[in-house]
Amino acid sequence: MTVKTQKLLHQVRQAQQTGKAILTAADLADLDLIYVFATATTLVINCRDCATLWKLDDAQIELRQAIHRLGLDITNIWVERNGHLAYDF
Repeated sequence: MTVKTQKLLHQVRQAQQTGKAILTAADLADLDLIYVFATATTLVINCRDCATLWKLDDAQIELRQAIHRLGLDITNIWVERNGHLAYDF
């Protein structure tokens, strides 16, 4: 594996871990998700079903508070269902 590939895989894992840490801090770790990751400015959450989508819509404040508690500079939250944008907070 090349050094570039290793760095890229590390960045992907780190983005996934950050997304999971935010959900855990917001008490939302048990949601049925396809994936979650966070970049420097955006949290992306992809839901499997509408029930999970609605839970996240109701949990906007908790997500923002968790981001703040973790000291992250994330300003955008994208919630997707099956890869299609549903909410952009």
